[in-house]
Amino acid sequence: MIHDNIEHLFRPTWATIDLDAIQYNYDVIADGLPKGVHVMAMVKADAYGHGAVPVARLLEKSGVKGFGVATVEEGVELRSSGLSSQIIVMGGLMGVGSPASQKMIEMNLTPVIHSEDVIESLETCAAEKGKRTAVHLKIDTGMSRLGIRPESLVRALAKLKECKNLYLEGVMTHLAEASEDCISDQQFQIFLECKLQIEKELGPIDIWHVANSEAAIRHKYVEVPNVKECWVRPGLSLYGECESFDPLDGKLKPVMGLNSKAVLIKRIPAGTRVSYCGIFQAKRDTKLAIVPIGYADGYPWSSTGSAQVLIRGKRVPVVGRVTMDMIIVDVTDIKDVEVNDEVVLLGRQGNEFISLREMSEWATTIPYEILCGISKRMPRVYRGL
Repeated sequence: MIHDNIEHLFRPTWATIDLDAIQYNYDVIADGLPKGVHVMAMVKADAYGHGAVPVARLLEKSGVKGFGVATVEEGVELRSSGLSSQIIVMGGLMGVGSPASQKMIEMNLTPVIHSEDVIESLETCAAEKGKRTAVHLKIDTGMSRLGIRPESLVRALAKLKECKNLYLEGVMTHLAEASEDCISDQQFQIFLECKLQIEKELGPIDIWHVANSEAAIRHKYVEVPNVKECWVRPGLSLYGECESFDPLDGKLKPVMGLNSKAVLIKRIPAGTRVSYCGIFQAKRDTKLAIVPIGYADGYPWSSTGSAQVLIRGKRVPVVGRVTMDMIIVDVTDIKDVEVNDEVVLLGRQGNEFISLREMSEWATTIPYEILCGISKRMPRVYRGL
């Protein structure tokens, strides 16, 4: 749900997406890459909750080589919105077979092959459509999730060699611990050994890609020797977070903010229990602000007892359990707080800042889950470019 003006919202709760910050983060990543290395932007999971179509439209103008999505449905959404760049379906066929093959070829999506078993379906559908279709091959070098194990590679290559309508455009792998060089070095070495085997059977392959956000920011595993073109696949870093850097050090800019307003101010006497099961009990006469955001919006229930928000430039605690549609905030120490005062749950207000990393720590989870969990019920308000 996209809104240009928060004044049109009947429920004053929204997510702000800073397009200028996305552009800045993209430039930080792209400008640091060696010559011949290009960006494929990860926009799966609705661009990590930021809105796949608006984000992809911005990045297409910025010169990305393509977009990574997880599912056929995500790819169809982007293509149907008018995007012309290459769209890589990282999840491949996901066991569906012919229907998924037909849709990908019809919509000019690029499938990632994780098993020799899907090659026949894709080849048949490409032949029926009269198309020569690019595919990318994923090698499982240690993630043990999707991808072809090195010992099974020979059979997949034999099948690809027989194809008349499919051609292997790219080869990839995925780092399991991109910040751990020892583990990643082992994976990269396995990948290079597979490269020799692939080139021996099929000849030179145009595109090779390994590096995710962490590796790309650290300039590790971004180049594969003796190839025409390399890609990196930034995801979380485009949206302002990366394990390598503190989010406040200026290297990346936060993109999403979460905002609401106080819709009710109430006073309770000392001893009063608050919210479900009364896990918070007021130790003094207390002033509460009711804020219309809850776990149905993606504000994590697991942050109960830890979370804080900003009102009038000050940090105040969320008290009682986070509920489906509301949180309750102790504003006793803020003078003159009123209904319609803005509440910042993620982002900056005055001199205070609540970071994505901090919010995820309150919820004992990872930044990815916070961003991807912001629900469709939350209007996105786009600012900047």
